[in-house]
Amino acid sequence: MGSIAHGLLAAVTLVALAAEPQPGDYTQNCTTASCHGDLTKRPVVHDPVRQDSCDACHEAEDGAEHGFTLTTDAQELCYECHDDPEGANVHPPVAEGQCTACHDPHGAAVKFLLTAPTVSEVCTDCHDELLEDLAFLHGPVAAGACTACHNPHASDLSSLLKRESVKLCTACHETIANRIGTLPHKHPPATEDCTTCHNPHGAGNKMMLNASPPDLCFECHDDIAELAEDATVKHDALTIKKSCSNCHDAHGSTSEHLLSKKPLELCLSCHGKSVKSDGRTLIDIAQKLEDNPRRHGPVGEGDCATCHSPHGGEQFRLLAGAYPSTFYSPFSEDAYALCFTCHDVEAFEDEETDELTDFRNGERNLHFLHVNRETKGRTCRACHDVHASRHPKHITDNVPFGAWSLPIQFVKNENGGSCAPGCHNQYRYDRESPVTNIPKP
Repeated sequence: MGSIAHGLLAAVTLVALAAEPQPGDYTQNCTTASCHGDLTKRPVVHDPVRQDSCDACHEAEDGAEHGFTLTTDAQELCYECHDDPEGANVHPPVAEGQCTACHDPHGAAVKFLLTAPTVSEVCTDCHDELLEDLAFLHGPVAAGACTACHNPHASDLSSLLKRESVKLCTACHETIANRIGTLPHKHPPATEDCTTCHNPHGAGNKMMLNASPPDLCFECHDDIAELAEDATVKHDALTIKKSCSNCHDAHGSTSEHLLSKKPLELCLSCHGKSVKSDGRTLIDIAQKLEDNPRRHGPVGEGDCATCHSPHGGEQFRLLAGAYPSTFYSPFSEDAYALCFTCHDVEAFEDEETDELTDFRNGERNLHFLHVNRETKGRTCRACHDVHASRHPKHITDNVPFGAWSLPIQFVKNENGGSCAPGCHNQYRYDRESPVTNIPKP
């Protein structure tokens, strides 16, 4: 019985000893002992850990308890092996010595010992607001490749960029860069700072635009914004489809004003067919020009903006200056300000002349006769086509007159000519030998 009791006492003693904390055996290396062996099993292991050189960073505290301190200040400790990042702008965690905010000092599942599975997750742990409510993400952002554009430690550029804005963007968007480089007219933001128009992380608009046109464009072009807002006659091109991009190239162009095509070609891209406007049908100008070889000067030069305001205005048909909207109108220089930007007003003010106009019977100025009437002064388009005609001086074949296409029936000869329009019988004129026209009864 004595031996049995002695055995039971020994067993109880062993159990009691096992229940009490035992002093650790720290004579072995940390990573080979039972405590921290898992650190060497991570996919990416910090070199000191992999080489069992824990004392490169840690030193044991005095005493039997398991305690360790860093061999020096945390930031200085990292810089003993890693170069101190240089740059005018330093990432705050780096500046504050918080290397372990982004890196695990022992090991990690991914390269660079990142504390999260992806670069993006590490960055958005602090910068999550950058991606809020973005319908469209920039490719590197969507792929979690923040370091494609940013240096994570320090940079001489703002926002820790690796290169200046335009050079950074065109490193990937080289097709746009090559195209812009060949163009004589460049949009300043495209050569100075892409982020003027684009959000580099993402946006609620396609192409990552900071706002939708025309609002985006109006942020810089406030004069056009004011004109478009105040205009009583508005150009639909500003509001339909691609807005400003209907007519302008946002990066650069071969044409002035960043027009996406030559002016006339651009206008005909819409006005090369019948267009509904204000309840009326505007004619197919392309067909008009094809059928009529004699073009009005500005049309012949391909410059529609000489007569039309492309963004909006106060005159009907977006005319760039005053011109009567009715078939009949009393004459005044101000009423025809648009025409007199090119034509001499004297040709319409002098009742007698031998040089101001060829449209005269002897010295009787027939331009003066037609326009200077109090109630039925003829406007220019009563006889002339403002775009193109088959006849000299842009005399038209027919002119709209209410529901009727009023014929002009003009015939030109060496010293004058004749016309037999729907408004009177045939009248002749001759500059050398004045004609007496007697109206038929």
